[in-house]
Amino acid sequence: MFNNVVAACAQCSLTRCPLVSWLIDGFYRVGVCVSFVSMVVCVGVLCTAAVQIAARIGAKAGYPLADAWSMVLEVQKYLGVAHFDQRATPHVGSDSQHSRLSRRLVGTPDPQVLRPIIPGVTLPTGHLWHYLLALSICAIIHELGHAFAAARARVPLRNLGVFVMGIYPGAFVELCKTKLDQASVGSRLSIVCAGVWHNAVTALLVFVLVRSGGLGAVFSHTGWTRVTNGVVISDVASKSPLHNRIPLLSTVYRIDDVYLQSNYSNTWNTNDRFGETSIARWTHILTATTNRDTNTAGYCASTMENMDDGLCCEMSPEFPLGESPDNDVFCFERFAQSSKLSLSKHTPMCFDLRSVLERSDAANRCQSDSDCLQPNQRSHLYTGKQKSSICVLPSSPFASSRVVRIYYHLPNNQTEHMLLYAGSPTELWLDVQVSSLCPRYPYLPHTLPSWIETLMQYILSFSLAFCLLNALPAYYLDGDLAFKLLITAVEQRTRVARATKCNILASADSKPLYKKELTDSGTEEPVELSRGGQMVYTAVTALTTALLGWCIVGSVLLLAL
Repeated sequence: MFNNVVAACAQCSLTRCPLVSWLIDGFYRVGVCVSFVSMVVCVGVLCTAAVQIAARIGAKAGYPLADAWSMVLEVQKYLGVAHFDQRATPHVGSDSQHSRLSRRLVGTPDPQVLRPIIPGVTLPTGHLWHYLLALSICAIIHELGHAFAAARARVPLRNLGVFVMGIYPGAFVELCKTKLDQASVGSRLSIVCAGVWHNAVTALLVFVLVRSGGLGAVFSHTGWTRVTNGVVISDVASKSPLHNRIPLLSTVYRIDDVYLQSNYSNTWNTNDRFGETSIARWTHILTATTNRDTNTAGYCASTMENMDDGLCCEMSPEFPLGESPDNDVFCFERFAQSSKLSLSKHTPMCFDLRSVLERSDAANRCQSDSDCLQPNQRSHLYTGKQKSSICVLPSSPFASSRVVRIYYHLPNNQTEHMLLYAGSPTELWLDVQVSSLCPRYPYLPHTLPSWIETLMQYILSFSLAFCLLNALPAYYLDGDLAFKLLITAVEQRTRVARATKCNILASADSKPLYKKELTDSGTEEPVELSRGGQMVYTAVTALTTALLGWCIVGSVLLLAL
């Protein structure tokens, strides 16, 4: 029944209009071009990912394979596709292999190009329903592309449906193979590339909808109010340290020294570094590398307050917040040292975290130790012993041990509140759901906008992934048949050009050297690849499949290591 519906939509009276038919055919011809562009781009991404994974596995195994990846990074930097910021470089002790590798790559450890999506491991369990729904939508859109293009080419549909393998949903379409083989090469290319093209169009539409504010406009006209001075807390996971500490519907307007308000002029170029919207700034701030990324100044503290117990600065991946038994004591370093790529270990200093950071007013902020020596400004702190005052910043060599100051307003209250968070900002970003919309009426679900926004992000990501990965010339992917048809089309054109150039004339009762063989229905007979074309197809497909397999196995191996 559903097959007939798709066929009826493709062959309805509107689509039989010459202009509409020409536009639809042109639409799918553009899709063929986009698919081959995606094929080239994804092969480049796959090669980059393969080198990166090999370098990381080699580094973990103790082999100097990081040189290969550093060469890739230098090429990316030269081409302008990678940005490195020395201020974001970790600066753990000189004995740390992670620190040496970070300095070697002239920046922070770069994100992995390809990562496997495993619920509970690389995918937050709270996003599981977003993931499954987005994956289902993208798979259905992909297969409907094949089905609609096939119906346009009058290739019958045998089956069209959805399935679930484990917890992963999917969709499929089965075409009449005999009719498909009899279709012209151009029609077959349109059918094969239609799925990738539909995913590309979906990604573009979702991007425009979110980027242009269209999604927010829909909510604004259906009972929600747009918040311009920050982000609204819509949900906090029960396992988060902020659960029951920050009320729902509170507005977070500042994190450290960066204001989330879109039109607020910060002390540095926040738009270039953190994005233009409040949501973008929230995301980039909480995925920053060090405290120096979000703090424009340090904090004045007295050396008399140093509570060094020999353990608070003993940080490691197992103890990213230090090994001190006192949870209020945190490791600090001089603010000037926090921006240097020094190989020497910094002098450890331990202060009461809350005592130092709660003095965050302008009078107690500094750029150097000399800023803390001005007379009569901090007498309540140092009682005349101003020479012992220094400018410090929490030391966080690991991304899971950053210190974040969160400034927020309560609902319907503009009183400023400040909350200290010590831990992984990435976990904070995952556990706290925020939105730029606040419900005007109490009966409206305050989590709906953020839920839809997250779903749109997953649809955009999966649509791009479908667009790129399915275009690969690898076995069992759309790019496999598309690449084979491309070679077929090139060989056909070569035969025609050769026959035309040689001006071969055949008599009426003799068979020409080249001619399109037509069936009774007016479609082309399938043309086999030449020996050279078959060799090219086999070599490229086998190599791409091997690279893809290596990336999949290597990514899982990296997770295990």
